[in-house]
Amino acid sequence: MTVAAPAMASGEQAAAVPSVPAGVRVKGTFTGIDLAWNLPADGGTGLTGFVVHRNVNGTETTYPVPPTKLNWQDTERLPGATYSVAAVNADGEGPASTPGPADTVPGAPTAAPTDAITVAHTVTTDGVSRTFLGQIAVQGATQVIPLATSGPTQQVDKAIAASADGRQVVFSQGQTSLWTVSAVVPHAQPVKILDGSSGITEKSWSPDGTRIAFEREQSGTSCIEIIGATGGTPVRVGCNLAAPSWLPDNQTLIVKDQVTGKLQRVQAKAGGAVLTTYAGTELAQHPVASPNGLWIAYFKNTSVNVIPVAGGTPVPAPSYGTSGDSISWAKSNLLLVARRTDSGASTLQQIPVNDGRPYANVELFVPPAGETVNSAVWQGPRLTIKPSAAVVGPNLSLPFDTTGLVNPYVSCEFDGMKTAPCPASPFQKTGVAAGRHVLRIWGVEDGGRGTEAVRWLTVDTTAPSAKVTGPTFDVTKAATATVTYAGSDDTGVASYDVRWRIAPTAGNFGAYAAVKSGTTATSVAIGVAAGYEYCVSVRARDVAGNLSAWTADKCFSRPSDDRLMGAAKGWVRASNRAYYLGTATVTTAKAISVSRSVQAKRLFLIATKCVTCGGLNVYYNGKYVGAVNLYKATTEYQAVIPLPVPASFLTGSVLLTTRVAGKVYQVDGLAVRRT
Repeated sequence: MTVAAPAMASGEQAAAVPSVPAGVRVKGTFTGIDLAWNLPADGGTGLTGFVVHRNVNGTETTYPVPPTKLNWQDTERLPGATYSVAAVNADGEGPASTPGPADTVPGAPTAAPTDAITVAHTVTTDGVSRTFLGQIAVQGATQVIPLATSGPTQQVDKAIAASADGRQVVFSQGQTSLWTVSAVVPHAQPVKILDGSSGITEKSWSPDGTRIAFEREQSGTSCIEIIGATGGTPVRVGCNLAAPSWLPDNQTLIVKDQVTGKLQRVQAKAGGAVLTTYAGTELAQHPVASPNGLWIAYFKNTSVNVIPVAGGTPVPAPSYGTSGDSISWAKSNLLLVARRTDSGASTLQQIPVNDGRPYANVELFVPPAGETVNSAVWQGPRLTIKPSAAVVGPNLSLPFDTTGLVNPYVSCEFDGMKTAPCPASPFQKTGVAAGRHVLRIWGVEDGGRGTEAVRWLTVDTTAPSAKVTGPTFDVTKAATATVTYAGSDDTGVASYDVRWRIAPTAGNFGAYAAVKSGTTATSVAIGVAAGYEYCVSVRARDVAGNLSAWTADKCFSRPSDDRLMGAAKGWVRASNRAYYLGTATVTTAKAISVSRSVQAKRLFLIATKCVTCGGLNVYYNGKYVGAVNLYKATTEYQAVIPLPVPASFLTGSVLLTTRVAGKVYQVDGLAVRRT
């Protein structure tokens, strides 16, 4: 059906609403939308403003914009939202645009971003400055979108750092507290990991995501400290050091030595030693190590310089502007640089780096007058290698994570040998030689976006040593015994395994059985039963998983009670708390015997020694082998008395016969050693 338009009344003049704004573009970050446009083709004469139309699943919301602005921001990230803009004059609102992201057709919903740049951004209003966390689009940004409209990210210090997986950022407040927050989830809740500190400035997040290094300015100097990514007590690496940046081994940092002004590589631990000093790096500022561990970029005066991590000659990029505020690596071949122009204005640039050579800068974002980009980090899902030990064994199993990547094609390279595609996580390799190795894993998404993770590995194939240091006795009458042991290894002992085997008085040893496995303790208390010999051995495990051999057995026995010995007529079974296990077999008669069947190399009698005690003849399998004297000037209950050593391993009987009438004989038990 066709409907005719009403005829224009005589003398009525057609309304001249504005035409469509030109060059409308929608740029998304993880936390919001940057919508920008140009004036309409007719120049925008008489414009009174603009109207932004946001449509979410059929629900439209409009937002007025003053005529002096050519952009607008949405601090929400709404799936499926579309945006358009119309110009307004005295005659009314003109036709709206049908914008979409640059990589889709007009009118399409904004696509989920794969990358964005998080910045610590300062705005000055009426002479009062405030620095907040925000994001800009990677290309074509016109403004900074706040990470959140309220909360801790609205007031931050100027230095920030990103996690290796591209999903989080660490920041500080008032130089006293340290926080982490998701940069890929709108309005995420920040987490405070440190409070009550002071002087916090530069930060760096370890490649495995577990630790954060930061600089603390301290009354005339600065110190480097490290804290767990989820909090804890900081560990001080050292002082007169500044600007930490992690290397891919997760065990070393690039820092600036405040005394010489040179860059150094130091151990990332309490009191970490200096491993390398880089010649030619005097006056270096804001050093950052590349994700692949090959290069260090830093400011020197107005130029960005790059030097190999292995050492060499710094290579400068062309000078620019008056100063540099921050450097970070967007990728292993691309730097993100916040600096000042000759006029002192802020600008954010990227600098390509090819084989260690930095090239001319490319401008990414120029903030409006009165605003400053203090530091910037590239964010978006990245392939990461999960945490691993500082030193590993020869059989590698290293999990990696591709979460957030769209159908990635994954390639691996180990010591220059490439595998494509790489088998599913974990990366595995056996029989790796001792020494340092490099693992690289790439993930390339369907659209060509690629991310890379690198891990330096130290492989240790040398087993630790272990020894049992106690007990030192042959016989114990106690119901428990403490076994002590020790180990040593160049890379550190991680744990111990403890085992035992047990033999009864007249029987063979049983099989070895575990007492403790994977224990970090260097002693273990074991229960011992009367009438058994115990042989304990230990092995050590180093931090790389290498195992020592089992130590030689450390053996001891606990005596069986006298009640288990056969006794001839004339012996009396007595009880007294002074006796071993509360009993003894006693007599004063001559030439009567007690006996026991054994399997033994060595034997120990448990008996009372006293001034009136006599002696015992000793017979093995009916053959006289010697005597023992129970005389002692002072009484000793439960004395341990070695019996004559058998000429060969004894299997059979032990017979103990009293020698003199009228003497005291108190037999308390018999300890047997097969070893």
